[in-house]
Amino acid sequence: MRLADSLSNPSAPLLRLIKTLERRGEGTSVQATPITADPVVVVEIKENRKLSPDELVELAKAYEQGATVNALSRRFGVHRQTVNSHLARAGAAKRSQVKMTPSRIAKAKKLYEQGWSTRRIGREFSVNASSVGRALRHAGVKLRPRGH
Repeated sequence: MRLADSLSNPSAPLLRLIKTLERRGEGTSVQATPITADPVVVVEIKENRKLSPDELVELAKAYEQGATVNALSRRFGVHRQTVNSHLARAGAAKRSQVKMTPSRIAKAKKLYEQGWSTRRIGREFSVNASSVGRALRHAGVKLRPRGH
């Protein structure tokens, strides 16, 4: 099989090299143009970080003491899904993600009655506006029409 046939989209410099090789370099002098990567296309590749057994114990202990998955992801330099996998293998009980606690709902009701939008309240609590709206409806608050 020819080299050119095995490449799906060869660059111009590579095509010149292939033609030169096919001619077996008979009296030709090829000047290669360096290829520079387009900064928009360059993808950052992260090293696959392996946690030591001590780090795995520390990760599980920190989670059980209240650290969030995202915080652990940043702390140990791994993806949050990796943290979840390690926690599952360690048998750690996953916490439910209650975003609107009773005290937050009470505060949200007061803010909503003062004219705050669910979006603004959501930003205040770092939750989505739909979570605020749902919590307020469950608390018996009649929501205003959008944009009012």
